[in-house]
Amino acid sequence: MRPRDLRSIKSVDCAVSRYVRSVRQGSVPCRADGDANSQAANYRDAVERAELRAEQIRHILNERGVSLIQFVVYRNFGLHVDKLCRDYSGETLRARALDAILRWQCYGCNPTVLRAIARSVFSLDVPSPSESCKP
Repeated sequence: MRPRDLRSIKSVDCAVSRYVRSVRQGSVPCRADGDANSQAANYRDAVERAELRAEQIRHILNERGVSLIQFVVYRNFGLHVDKLCRDYSGETLRARALDAILRWQCYGCNPTVLRAIARSVFSLDVPSPSESCKP
């Protein structure tokens, strides 16, 4: 039986309260408008999204039998694709996601698992490199 990854990042409430304390103490810059509550709400949304993505990726990796030691690398791939989804759309997003898959493949990740993450978590249908080169 394979061990399952039961770790998680800090609870959302704990992370947000630490962030709000940092903003109030001045160790994290506050927004120009000084609205720390809105800044904390945005941070909470980001932390909740990161936790959800990590859980979805963890589920895919457990299904595919990926060893626990590689979870961080695949999670970093997920964080990268999440950022791509916020910055790009359409064909540009698909091209950037394909580039990310090729890059993480160089790190030793399985490209079919990377495509499964892109498809299941981010709803991206990224073709294999051979399919993307067809005229």
